[in-house]
Amino acid sequence: MNSEQMTELTERWVAPEFAGVMDALLGERPSVYVVGGAVRDALLSREAGVTDLDLALASPVLPLARRVADRLGWAYYPLDAERDVARIVLNRADAPPLVCDLAALRGDLAADLALRDFTVNAMALELRPDQPPRLIDLCGGAADLDARRIRAVSQESLAADPVRMLRAVRFAGQLDFTIDEKTERQIQPLAAQVSQASAERQRDELWKILALPLPGDAVAELHRLGLLINVLPEVAATDHIRQSPPHHLDVLAHTVQVMNYAAALRDWLADERENLPDGDLQSALSPWREKLTEHFSEELSTGHSRAGWLVWHALFHDTGKPAAFSEEVDETGERRIRFFGHEEISARMAAQRSEALRFSRREVQMAQAVAAAHMRPHHLSDSFPGGAISRRACYRFLRDTASGERGDRTGLDVLLLALADRQAPGKARGGGWGAYLSGITGIIDFAFAPNTAVAGNTLVDGNTLMRSLDLAPGRMVGFLLESIAEAQAAGEVTSEAEALVLAGELFRRADW
Repeated sequence: MNSEQMTELTERWVAPEFAGVMDALLGERPSVYVVGGAVRDALLSREAGVTDLDLALASPVLPLARRVADRLGWAYYPLDAERDVARIVLNRADAPPLVCDLAALRGDLAADLALRDFTVNAMALELRPDQPPRLIDLCGGAADLDARRIRAVSQESLAADPVRMLRAVRFAGQLDFTIDEKTERQIQPLAAQVSQASAERQRDELWKILALPLPGDAVAELHRLGLLINVLPEVAATDHIRQSPPHHLDVLAHTVQVMNYAAALRDWLADERENLPDGDLQSALSPWREKLTEHFSEELSTGHSRAGWLVWHALFHDTGKPAAFSEEVDETGERRIRFFGHEEISARMAAQRSEALRFSRREVQMAQAVAAAHMRPHHLSDSFPGGAISRRACYRFLRDTASGERGDRTGLDVLLLALADRQAPGKARGGGWGAYLSGITGIIDFAFAPNTAVAGNTLVDGNTLMRSLDLAPGRMVGFLLESIAEAQAAGEVTSEAEALVLAGELFRRADW
């Protein structure tokens, strides 16, 4: 790429606010280097409007970064005083914040680039006053971009930071590249070391991997390279666990498919894809797309939405199957594989792994609740084969799957996981897909109805009930309130007066 092309690329790619930062820095340093993924993505023309920029320059950096931040009105944070790394941030009212990390060069530029992870991330744009930008590529990154290849910078790159092995899989999936054969050979003997990284770093890298368009394929790649068993051993243990029809794949291969279907739902709700793989499913969900999007956009912790968790639910949902495996001869004489109670085991494993990865308490609770309930939509569909699930059954499902206070709709997360799960057997799922969709969307319709008891809009509160029946606080009050809520959901009572009559009848018949 010649200097004219580089100048054009830089002008198109760098936000004006970043240009102001670099002008300020070049007022005090002879050169500044743009490094890392931003250079890679610019050369791939993947993104115009970068919001996160990494810069390298001669030390000292922290005092310079503070001066520039103060002068331009950016916020300043010393990220690592020992390594002379700072962050400056420009918060914008109508757009994502601009983040600029400034780090002191580790030796000269050549030494600094040699310490990076992969060649495609080890290029730099040299910026000097009154000169066109110059690409510096000492490790062959541009050639690897052309070859669509992820290659470690050196033999020591992966050993220096084992999380880079996970990152190799992420970059390959993110860029649609392949991992260089030599790099694969380096990963395999080092794979066990990834478990020595902090739980937080493992979690953050896994979150990015599962945010890929095809997260199941990435998990399969982690398994192929020997990494999965070291970060998610309960998932790796599902490999080669056979299943009976309608399943045609072992548990791990099935999980991979469910994850990809869950990701399609996630991306469709986020408007990141136009169509779902199944047109009937898209038509069935379209009337509730806006409300589902609102539900799944809820953040359970910083940067972790319900939508992002859909793929994690798919990851965990069958982890209990190896422990629950049994094989027996059924009444027709055929051998059948069964997994009795695998939901409870999966729920326990989901909670344990979520805790080990330092997810928030709210996330752990939801992971456990969704795994525990993931078979209930299937059972409901079997109980109502015509597709019309009763209002009482809808109420009980949403009540029992709540992972928070009354009004919590974690049941919706269970339903979308169930839809991904039901798609995975493909044509082998049978001819009841239409009825299944009708049943699931019926529950969704019930969940979003504005006056349902499951949303907390009960006809009678506890104080009114206690005054009417002269009751003291206790279990009886809770029993009566729940009975009224269920009857309200079924349409059997529609007013406070009818609810109190029902409560009186139930109280007189109670034998406790």
